[in-house]
Amino acid sequence: MCSHIGVVPRRLFATFVALAFALCLLGTFAAAQVAIQPKDEIYAGYSWLHPGGHYDLGIQAQDVSTGIDISNVYYLPRAHNLGVLVDSSMHWGGNYGGNSGAGDYYVLGGLQYKYHTDTFSPFFRVYAGAIRQVAPPYVGTPIPSIDEWNAALGAGGGFDYNVWHGSNSSLAIRVAQVDYIYSNYTQVYRFTSPQWNSVRLSAGLVFGLGNYYTPALSATCSVQPTEVTEGEPVTVTATATNFNPKHTVAYAWTSSGGKFDVTNKQSARIDTTGATAGSYTASATVSDPKTKRSASATCSASFTVKAKPMNPPQVSCSANPSTVKSGDPSTITATASSPDNSQITGYAYTATAGTVSGTGTSATLDTASITSSQTVTVTVTATDARNLTGTNTCQVSVEKPVVLTCSKINSIQFPDLKRPWRVDNTAKAILDDVASRLKADPNAKIVIVGYADGDKAPMVGTGKNRHAMNLAGQRAVNAKAYLVQQQGIDPSRVEVRQGTGQQKVDDIIWVPGGVDENACTDLQNTTPVDESVVKPSENAYPKPRNAAPGMHHHKKAAPAGQAGAMTQQ
Repeated sequence: MCSHIGVVPRRLFATFVALAFALCLLGTFAAAQVAIQPKDEIYAGYSWLHPGGHYDLGIQAQDVSTGIDISNVYYLPRAHNLGVLVDSSMHWGGNYGGNSGAGDYYVLGGLQYKYHTDTFSPFFRVYAGAIRQVAPPYVGTPIPSIDEWNAALGAGGGFDYNVWHGSNSSLAIRVAQVDYIYSNYTQVYRFTSPQWNSVRLSAGLVFGLGNYYTPALSATCSVQPTEVTEGEPVTVTATATNFNPKHTVAYAWTSSGGKFDVTNKQSARIDTTGATAGSYTASATVSDPKTKRSASATCSASFTVKAKPMNPPQVSCSANPSTVKSGDPSTITATASSPDNSQITGYAYTATAGTVSGTGTSATLDTASITSSQTVTVTVTATDARNLTGTNTCQVSVEKPVVLTCSKINSIQFPDLKRPWRVDNTAKAILDDVASRLKADPNAKIVIVGYADGDKAPMVGTGKNRHAMNLAGQRAVNAKAYLVQQQGIDPSRVEVRQGTGQQKVDDIIWVPGGVDENACTDLQNTTPVDESVVKPSENAYPKPRNAAPGMHHHKKAAPAGQAGAMTQQ
């Protein structure tokens, strides 16, 4: 046997190694590591070889399709994906003519890195060893078939598809194994380069023996029952998994609600007395104090606490009066009691209209802001010491408010052509009715508006002071004088004005209490009469027969001025 190795084609070899490493790295991102971590793997499968070199006399080494590959990998205890590789393959046959006895046999050893997953596992390996190269017979020559051993080294990789695994064994299909192997062939009769760049392809079955995988510690929590009424107990239990069965584990319980009877046992009871309704979580930590790092696992379980059945307060409500005019109040009376004898702690009121105020058993509905007829619903809510509430309603009918406004209630005429300012008996009768209304409504007042459009005003005064009478103002003032002097009406309740657009008439405008006469339509375009200038005529109206002397009619009519009295025939 001779052994010689030439210069390795570094670029090709480095490229192949980088490619195999990249495939292996991609595999690490493709799947997560699980419970398949065998201690030893045995592989057996079909192998195909492309020798990639020449025998003596320049004979090309043919591809060999008949072959097997067997390997064994022992994975290191502290690096479960890295193992020591021993590989052996045999390839024989070929159509060289004559008695074909060519063959290539590898014995290799090295390292293999395999990323174990639950589906497919990529691997990469490097190795070195020897190749036995049996040349074919050299037909027609005296040269015997040459059988020699030479050094070899290489790298490769591939993928295994996991089909089954147990606790200490597994089975996978090697979908593809690709190896590049570099070697030399020592030619007796050298015609070509001695280097062989071989490619070996293989597929088969992988048997895993033993398992480095240590299951993670875990714990599960359960609760019975999962739903209780406040005051009823629940039982929680923790179950540890994958802990050392020879060790006694420790338990530690916590809960977001309720009270434990014990906190250091596998099972514990939780007292829910006083717990508010809602969802709660009980958590357990299971630990092995005999391990170096006190290995532990946690779990939790939820349970629901329902409130005890509680009856809300019973409430009654009444309104007095139940019918009011807009602006008038109504008293709301409420009573409440608890079927569970819980103390009533407060009352609250709301209304669909108006304003309701009060916090005790009585409240007041203010209807001042209600401007239309409607039924107002008042809701009373009673609250007990447990914060439970009960409600009831009562109704108040609100009548539409009367909109007060001023209005024309009558007119008096002045038909006397000689004394066009004088209030006659017909006018007095009308004014008597007006006086009766004023006496019946002490909050109202009237406005008397005099008119004299087109009427010839008498001349009053003498000498340089002679001027035309303010006939419209005089008519209004004379009518007021009758009401004040003969009917006893307070002069402040009678306002006098003058206007335009009519003849021989006084309009009487009724102004209810609280109404601003300046906003009255009938008083637009009228002006107040200055009563300090226009005073009642002496003969402003017919006097009663029993009038005092000096108040009788005179023989001649002498119109009085606005500053003085008038005489009457």
